[in-house]
Amino acid sequence: MPAERAGGVPGDGEVLPTALVEDIAGWSGWQGAPWGRLRYRIVDHTLERVCRTVSGRPLRVLDAGGGDGTDAIALARRGCRVTVLDTSPVLLERARANAAAAGVADRVRTVDADLEDLTALAALTGFRAGGSGSFDLVLCHDVLQHRPGGEARVRADIATLVSSVRPGGCVSLLASNPAGDVMAAVVRRHDLPGALHLLDASAAHDPVLDREVQRVSPELAEAALVEARCSVDFRFGIRCFTDLVDDDRRKAEPGFYADLERLELAACDREPYLRTARSWQIVGRRRG
Repeated sequence: MPAERAGGVPGDGEVLPTALVEDIAGWSGWQGAPWGRLRYRIVDHTLERVCRTVSGRPLRVLDAGGGDGTDAIALARRGCRVTVLDTSPVLLERARANAAAAGVADRVRTVDADLEDLTALAALTGFRAGGSGSFDLVLCHDVLQHRPGGEARVRADIATLVSSVRPGGCVSLLASNPAGDVMAAVVRRHDLPGALHLLDASAAHDPVLDREVQRVSPELAEAALVEARCSVDFRFGIRCFTDLVDDDRRKAEPGFYADLERLELAACDREPYLRTARSWQIVGRRRG
């Protein structure tokens, strides 16, 4: 079944970058690489913990900028009913195919829409008018850094996402970690001038998409969640150590990979390691 539409033409800030859509094969290769698999394994682990703290079953989940549905399908396997929102027909088609292959097509729906279209999405999905309080859990993973508009846009996007979750429900935000960028420049690339530049840079190069993205700090995300009347209930680091190992061949060795996965899962919520991970994940809970 094709993706539903919400609100007509998507807004000017597409939720997934065009470069990703144009290189599906490259994106799939990244997902299948050890570092890509670890990203999804760790996030599956953190979301399982978050879901245990949210009442109601089945959980109603919105994955904003959910792309090919990889995070959504993991949740659907746990019994959640997930709406994947994205502006890329190519990725939404892959999400539907992936859901069917995983046997969860009846629990995953796709909607061709942008974050600005959440009001229209509420009517489309049959939830309460306006979207307020519609979902038990809202995800916005690897999206905020790709949206133009700087800090003001980040705050506005997070407020919109919070408006779509019910009181007591959670919003999970995930983005590249500015501190992780600096650490990788020093430890992995030995690029000291580059690390010095990154200390105060507002943008950085995304090696997966080969494009500049804005740097969104976890402190900004937390402040925006608090402004939107959320408590900050979880802080995670996604890949605290993987990107500091400069020998990528070791990561493909089964024994090394298994040890690395155990270490990453054990450290993902521990200070100080989460502060310099490749990505940060912040989970807020909407107050009543």
